[in-house]
Amino acid sequence: MSTTEDYQAKAAETLVQIGEAKTEAERTRLKRAHGVYLKLSTHDAEAAARAAARPEPKKSPKKNYGTGLFK
Repeated sequence: MSTTEDYQAKAAETLVQIGEAKTEAERTRLKRAHGVYLKLSTHDAEAAARAAARPEPKKSPKKNYGTGLFK
């Protein structure tokens, strides 16, 4: 599994490739790849922030389930 550092390195590598690209189609593809790598590199931090901001689950009282045959 790739880590944040791996994705940041790939993003930096795609920036270099964008500078060397010869066609507009190649530049567009590399720009999209660069954006994806940046998104993936921040995904862990964003997920942790969302988990920290999420309220704790409410505890519901235990319910007595029965068949209803014996009252």
